Amino acid sequence: MEKHIGIYNAFGKDKPEEVQPQYHMNCAEVLLRAANDEYDLQLQEVSFRMLQGFGAGFYSERTCGAFSGSLAALSAMFTEERPSEQEKTTRAAKLLVEEFEKEFGSLDCDYIKKNHRDEVVGCNPVKLRAGQVFDRVVKALEKE
Repeated sequence: MEKHIGIYNAFGKDKPEEVQPQYHMNCAEVLLRAANDEYDLQLQEVSFRMLQGFGAGFYSERTCGAFSGSLAALSAMFTEERPSEQEKTTRAAKLLVEEFEKEFGSLDCDYIKKNHRDEVVGCNPVKLRAGQVFDRVVKALEKE
């Protein structure tokens, strides 16, 4: 995941500085895109656009976008076709909450920004660590 997160964190940095914000991808988008690339989820572009509103904790510093993007990716990976019991997705969600809280101390964007965001590169380190959490969750689920 690290390689893919790095690519999306740098997206648009080759453009003139005044237009770089137009290329920025929020934490939710980056995590979903990285998981799509890493795990070959074959998601369509509309899937990533759907995560725009999840950035910056729903733009109200609530649930972290990196968490939301990770949960969306896990859902894409483990949700069965209907009808299904959804046991794997339920386990994935619970395990992600547990591991994310261990890593960051909270699911809240406000808390994570105050305690883990970098002054220079923003939430890029948070996205990298969230990707590591995601990989740990996937490995644990694959062992079950």
